[in-house]
Amino acid sequence: METEKINILFTGLNGNDSALNPLINSDKTNFIHFPTIKIVAIPLTNTEEEKIRDAYRYDYLVFTSANAVKYFLQHYGDDLSNLNCKTKIVAIGKKTADLLLSNNIDVDLIPSNSSSKSIDELLTENLVYEKSVLIPGSKLSKPDLFNSLEEKGAIVDFIAIYDNLIPTNIPNNIRDYVTERKIDLFVFTSPSSFYNFIRIFEINNVQNYFTDKTIAAIGPVTEEAIVKNNLTVTIKPSEYNLDSLTKEIINYYKLN
Repeated sequence: METEKINILFTGLNGNDSALNPLINSDKTNFIHFPTIKIVAIPLTNTEEEKIRDAYRYDYLVFTSANAVKYFLQHYGDDLSNLNCKTKIVAIGKKTADLLLSNNIDVDLIPSNSSSKSIDELLTENLVYEKSVLIPGSKLSKPDLFNSLEEKGAIVDFIAIYDNLIPTNIPNNIRDYVTERKIDLFVFTSPSSFYNFIRIFEINNVQNYFTDKTIAAIGPVTEEAIVKNNLTVTIKPSEYNLDSLTKEIINYYKLN
């Protein structure tokens, strides 16, 4: 008798990320990519544009996502050489660092874990006191990081350069496919991916919808958003990236 496959619903943006290949290619899983996020650029004011172009004048330039790098580069210009002179570049994790390095931007600091909290712990008061810090990021970014840096005496400029929106014009056949399938595992990679899923499917009773469902969250910020809705996150990696999350899912379902 053939064993029923595990239906995994991945709501993140990059469903073809190589880190997910063990789940996508497994003969024990049915990997369903249903992105609940759409990333769009935010028009900047003249002052914000000037600050981005003058990023090389800051002591620290902090990137909290690969998207922050992508949209920063669209505003900064073609000459990236001066960024490697005075400014120390901080990348939240390997994926973000790799994108910077692929654009010939050296990375000076990477925290032990891919989270804003880890960046905050890395940038101690001794490092940032009376130092200028530029953080280009998402409109939905929580203020914890830049508030904490300011409390340590840093002079912080945060500029929202992109936004996380709900995708529009999702084909009905894709909605129906997700609705009609018995989903065994929901994978959320950000608070937005969770909240947007609820909005897309107009879920009024969240607890009832996820009853007897397994939920995986990529990190503590995403987990916190889910737990606030009185749900339990069963699968959570020790390192907050897709590689670690995939390994946890494989271990949980014994897919090896």
